[in-house]
Amino acid sequence: MNRTIQNILFIELLGGIGDGLIALPAIQALGRTYPTARLTILTFAPVAELLCSDPLIHTIITVDRSSTHQSQPVRKAVEVVLEDHSFDLIVSDTNYDGIAQLIQSRRALWTITNLWQSPPSDQRVGGRFLEILLMEKVISAESITSPQLYLTATEIQQAQQILHHCPSPLIVLIPDAGMVIKRWPPANFGILGQMLQQQYDATVVIPVGENPATATQIASLIGSNVRIWPRGSLRELAALLAIADLAIASDTGPARIAAALNTPTITLFGPSWHERYGQPAPHINLQGYSDCPERDVRNFTTQRCWYGGECPFDRWHTCLEDITPDTVFAAAVPFLTAATLLSPDRCSNAQRPHCQIHHGIRTSVS
Repeated sequence: MNRTIQNILFIELLGGIGDGLIALPAIQALGRTYPTARLTILTFAPVAELLCSDPLIHTIITVDRSSTHQSQPVRKAVEVVLEDHSFDLIVSDTNYDGIAQLIQSRRALWTITNLWQSPPSDQRVGGRFLEILLMEKVISAESITSPQLYLTATEIQQAQQILHHCPSPLIVLIPDAGMVIKRWPPANFGILGQMLQQQYDATVVIPVGENPATATQIASLIGSNVRIWPRGSLRELAALLAIADLAIASDTGPARIAAALNTPTITLFGPSWHERYGQPAPHINLQGYSDCPERDVRNFTTQRCWYGGECPFDRWHTCLEDITPDTVFAAAVPFLTAATLLSPDRCSNAQRPHCQIHHGIRTSVS
């Protein structure tokens, strides 16, 4: 770390919100290790929206992956950024379309393109990122902390005003996920919501996801004292999660948003392996059908359920059905019976957005 680093580029183009938040500890460690350097992030719009108020990030460049007038639009976006800007250090978790080779062909002082090395089955992917950067002596051990998202005071206040009449504890149930095979059945969410209300008189909030009818269905199963959170921006959803006492979700990006806002989470895993993709303690990760003979811990995308979107066994539609409402309720009890539900620093991360965001990269940077 004795090299002169003035401009840093981190490329995070794996595609999911969860992928961006897995990389966040590495991004923030770079910012802390080189406090006088300018840190630029190249990513997709949803991740950019979440990171835009991070005090460690100076510039965010977004990529438009929907461009139809060119082949390999993501690679082209990387080419444009590398041609138009000079960086001393380039770090990437993205290797498809020859992006790693493209980065290595540039004359940066330092390039790290091997972050996506398979970790052991019991090591989280984000931890692997940090381990590689430490081995390469790119970051300092003192720079590593838990991931932290930053919201403005106004965003927090707006969420509090919407729910200020609702009794505590405030529990957010997140039924949506990017694939059907990763979703817990709505009926289970309904049973769990009833249990939480009966035991704790909880206010249950259900954000609307891809299918609005799902939130309505779960709310009707639970009954009274349920709020449906309308679909809006990611930052509005983040503000809801920031003021919640607990978030319960499938393996999906909003679960990681909640954790990065210091809100306790219970995450339900099916195809993906909880010891690689779960949240660190005190968050709780529950695994469905851990002994599945189809399971490939190192690469769940090779499993038949991932490619086909359906469980290959007749016993259920998704192995998340192996996780019962009773099991999830038992996991929630320690959070909800704690002496202090709301940690003193839960909403202390409000910051005024300051970084520049450049949108819609196609063939040039705006």
